[in-house]
Amino acid sequence: MGENVRHFTTEQKDENTYGWPWNEVVKKYLESGYSSDQKECQVTIREKEYKILKRDAVTVFYDADGNTLFDVTNDRLKREYESDRGEEEENEEDSSFVEMGTASLADAVTGNIPAPTPEEVETAKKANAGDVLAKAKQKLEEELKQAKDKDFADPIITHLLKRCEEDPGMAEDVAQAHKTWSKCFKYIQDQARKRAKGNCAAIRDDVVYEWAEDYFRLDDKALEEKKEKERKEQEAKRKAEAAKKKTGSGKQKKKTDGKKDDREKKTVEPEKKNDRAPKNKEPEGQMSLFDLL
Repeated sequence: MGENVRHFTTEQKDENTYGWPWNEVVKKYLESGYSSDQKECQVTIREKEYKILKRDAVTVFYDADGNTLFDVTNDRLKREYESDRGEEEENEEDSSFVEMGTASLADAVTGNIPAPTPEEVETAKKANAGDVLAKAKQKLEEELKQAKDKDFADPIITHLLKRCEEDPGMAEDVAQAHKTWSKCFKYIQDQARKRAKGNCAAIRDDVVYEWAEDYFRLDDKALEEKKEKERKEQEAKRKAEAAKKKTGSGKQKKKTDGKKDDREKKTVEPEKKNDRAPKNKEPEGQMSLFDLL
């Protein structure tokens, strides 16, 4: 294998993500060739042919001419295959549920929001039936409704909707559960900052659209799972420290109150001794008239 061949393992780090279009190649292989007993197979992505050879420890991916592109450890492919199968089973269990947008029944009855249109109902039915394009369309339309800056989000999401209709692969990328418009927006901002001069960045619309597509094509599922795990660990640690601090402050308060009581006792005791005024001492050789009474 040449020096430019990438090696992907189970280690979770930024440089260990497939990237586009290799994420689509691996996904297609997991769907169509992974479970086969054959060690060799081939898949076609966007009219390009890729060849795959499963070895003892790794699975190697080649282009149509037989040039090695990258390899993936078999334990990683196994984990990704089982993960995809799990998501499919969850989708099958929920297939009888027809989502009616984000509105609650109470909202619909009271008239706080408009009822779903027939088109939205049909889209929801198709999405729950496993139609990837319908899922992607429903997801983008819902996120547009919830977007804070609709003037910015509308043209980009409209472009993504069009691309999903043109390219089934794009629809599959958009439909991924961990992909969201808010994260896409942040990705676009980060890319714009790299080109900014001072506090200003003038970017053409077509470039912004390309960045939006790049985000959804980016294979960052493992990275997102790692970030979520770290976030939960940090949250648990923060709560534990807060609880420990609260317990410690309670003990300290009790100890401080005990010391305060001791100080009050010591302060009161000298005052009791001084309640009786001392007798005046008379000079030697003189008698006090009070002593004779």
